[in-house]
Amino acid sequence: MKTMEVKTNKRRGDPGKPPGLHRTAGCTVELISSHNRVFDYLRDIQNRPQWERMSSGSLVQALANITTGPDPRNCISVLAMSNHKEILLLQECCTDATGSYVIFAPITPDVFQSMLYGVDQDIPLMPFGFSILPNVSGSTLDGTLLTMVFQITVKNVSSKQAVEVVTQIVKEALQKIIEAVN
Repeated sequence: MKTMEVKTNKRRGDPGKPPGLHRTAGCTVELISSHNRVFDYLRDIQNRPQWERMSSGSLVQALANITTGPDPRNCISVLAMSNHKEILLLQECCTDATGSYVIFAPITPDVFQSMLYGVDQDIPLMPFGFSILPNVSGSTLDGTLLTMVFQITVKNVSSKQAVEVVTQIVKEALQKIIEAVN
């Protein structure tokens, strides 16, 4: 696994971001699988419990799915997990020949209800997810470059503990994804 980058942000009322201290960790790995295979694996909600800690041991289902273009894989979904009734995940997936991304943001059921009824509210989001790019060297396609970025809000833990937690989450997820798609 390549070098993990960790960044700290202190937010004070930035639009669309929750206030407080945040740790962000990111890492890029090279995979031998095609970018379409990696994208399809990550966007498939049935695979999510295999690589993601929060949904591990959970049944994941889509409560809503809105296609955002001619490719039906390009969509925005709201996901529910059977073991986390208080959290839903807003998921956006997008792909084309140049690359793909799968992005998630936790939201509450109340926020989801407000979205359904068209209530205009400022929703602070802590997105995390993947950039999935074809790895091309010269004129040859050599697999995929997968970048994962994850954020957490730091509360009641030391700075060192927050760094350890966020880097461990990224490392575990990437290792499980590598094992599944390579």
